[in-house]
Amino acid sequence: MKQIFITGVDTDIGKTFISIGLALALEKQNKKVGYYKPFQSGAYEENNKILAPDIEELKKYSNNIEAKTTYLLKGEVSPYLAAKLSKVSPDIKNIKKDLEDFSKDKDVVIVEGAGGLYCPLVKNMLYKDLISYLDIETIIVTTPDLGRLNHTLMTLECAKNNNIKVKGLIINKTDNKTTSQEHFLEELKDFSNVKILATIPNLKNPKKEEIIELFKDISI
Repeated sequence: MKQIFITGVDTDIGKTFISIGLALALEKQNKKVGYYKPFQSGAYEENNKILAPDIEELKKYSNNIEAKTTYLLKGEVSPYLAAKLSKVSPDIKNIKKDLEDFSKDKDVVIVEGAGGLYCPLVKNMLYKDLISYLDIETIIVTTPDLGRLNHTLMTLECAKNNNIKVKGLIINKTDNKTTSQEHFLEELKDFSNVKILATIPNLKNPKKEEIIELFKDISI
């Protein structure tokens, strides 16, 4: 059984898309895959049900990949603030147990975080602390936009300082329309020796088979 954590250098850089892409590619390889979102804020109500937006996004492509969240909270804010506003007191021990139980019958479980490594989770705990607590290998997602090199190098430094095992980096939304985007990869290699697992173009309304083709050669 393999577990992999997907984090990012910031919010809104495509962690969910990357998580779904990896899950779909693994499913295509006849792996039993699970998608786990420990904290899902931004929950919404539909037909008298409270839904997790990231899990609903996964369902657009596959109903066979089992998905789970431990804390489902309203409000498009950090998990910490969402829990505080909802008067919920999350316990990370529940996350560890849920992940262990959820993983028992899976070949691979994709675990998606929120925001970045310094995103507030519970009082006195950030996402970097959760990853260290779970002791789980991690993929970092970034984009080649202006300013992202700074975010990426800081995230790698944070991971190193917290003994987070980084499997590699996925560069998302690679349009190469600007000078910064065009030279991002060579700049990154000048300042880091992190393994680049894949570069993923910016797709609008991609079909399932298109996504699988992009992710099929990523080894996790």
